[in-house]
Amino acid sequence: MKKSVLFFLISLVTDIYGASAYATEGALRGRFAISATDTVAFSRGNLQYQPSTSTWRFAENQWNFVGKANERIRHYQYSTEGWVWTYKGWLDLFGWGTGNNPTASTSTNSNYGSFTDWGRNAISNGGKKANLWRTLTKDEWDYLFRRRENAASLYANGTVSGVNGSIILPDNWVIPADLHFKPSNSTDSTAAPNNYTADEWMFMEMAGAVFLPITYERSMDWQSEYCTAVYQENTARYWTSTPNGTNGAYYYIPLTPNIYQDNRYVGKAVRLVQNHEGGDLFPVVPNTNSAIFQWTSVPSAETYTLHVYSDSTRTEEVFIITFDRNGIMTGLHFNPHAPTRHSESDGEYSTRLFFYTLQGLQSNTDYWYSINGEDSNAQTISNVSGQFHTAAAVETPTQIINVQGHDEQCTKVLRDGQIYLMYNGRMYDVQGNRIK
Repeated sequence: MKKSVLFFLISLVTDIYGASAYATEGALRGRFAISATDTVAFSRGNLQYQPSTSTWRFAENQWNFVGKANERIRHYQYSTEGWVWTYKGWLDLFGWGTGNNPTASTSTNSNYGSFTDWGRNAISNGGKKANLWRTLTKDEWDYLFRRRENAASLYANGTVSGVNGSIILPDNWVIPADLHFKPSNSTDSTAAPNNYTADEWMFMEMAGAVFLPITYERSMDWQSEYCTAVYQENTARYWTSTPNGTNGAYYYIPLTPNIYQDNRYVGKAVRLVQNHEGGDLFPVVPNTNSAIFQWTSVPSAETYTLHVYSDSTRTEEVFIITFDRNGIMTGLHFNPHAPTRHSESDGEYSTRLFFYTLQGLQSNTDYWYSINGEDSNAQTISNVSGQFHTAAAVETPTQIINVQGHDEQCTKVLRDGQIYLMYNGRMYDVQGNRIK
């Protein structure tokens, strides 16, 4: 039995979460300076609206956008129940300041006279409460791309999952292990382009990176008042909250980057932010009992040890695991979010970011953690610590596994981050040892 259990554990594939750890549901974990005193967190994707259900949401992935279907913003008809929407899909191109009227689509600028922030609405995957989000001003966009410290090295254009757009990095950026980034001010012609698969972007996002995809833009035919949506191949156009006179408003093109103005009735993309209140972002993955831990490498660290406790005095330890200097788990490596290896080239040290996902924690429970970096003498030379609270009443489905060479089945059990197997009525740990 022990050999079969070990084979299974090495072969185990666990869930990969596309979301990072949030301060508020729907917020990416990176912090971005938008003035000398203020920082914000970006939403997990562009804003979307479903007129048939009056529902707001953020796109599931940062690279998602609706596209041509925005032309159906006027697809409704009159019935015995009044005006009903025949288009059941989503919209993500809005006239300026239409947080109170997202389907506004006339070509008369005076119909968009005052700005109502989209962030005043309750967003289904963004906290579900009103006024958690807001739109950046033109000066805040400009500060982000041009005036924050080291600004030119914290953005560039690239692709994510085959979609073109702009990448912006948080103020305290540390690149994940084994990934690359070529900033806009780089003169290195041999550097790899900023093209990322969905899996690679997962780690970039966990490290705080934001992607602003190139989207369509919706306008109106002056004669027929017919909506047209055109893909803006070389520009990603995002509204600001800043008006320009009585008929216009400012928008931002990250690919340039620069500020422009346009008619208020033109439909453009919206990416919301929330003011960052400071403090560490808890590592809990929303609506799960999993936690994502991250730490940065230290030049003289030989090992890193993660401790998780069930009490604030940090005496009741429920989980401990050690990683080597390359971020590789020194025990069995069965979690796809476990840190990936990196190598130091030509003896030069560069700081890298490591991740580890702990799954199967108890519901509605407080935990405390510390991640210690130790040198060759086992002395602690770095420490990251914090507290988090898991979600309430999250159901963890039972997983049945076929063990190689046996007709019987095993049941995988997750308890406080530890994996156990139930086999023939007996429980075994990850090494195949029977639990009494």
